[in-house]
Amino acid sequence: MNNNSQIPTKEEIIKNMAKHLQTHMQDGEEVLLRTYDLAFIKGKMEAISEMKKENSNKEK
Repeated sequence: MNNNSQIPTKEEIIKNMAKHLQTHMQDGEEVLLRTYDLAFIKGKMEAISEMKKENSNKEK
């Protein structure tokens, strides 16, 4: 991380997680499940956002 007050970059997080999983392979399944859950949630949020846009366009 560049500075203690900054949030780590995506690349830094991935690099650190890869190092962690090399020594803690048992955590891999949990990481994959959480990643899937986050991707699923993001997809649902994008779908909802798209539906809201379509609805607001219909109202005009």
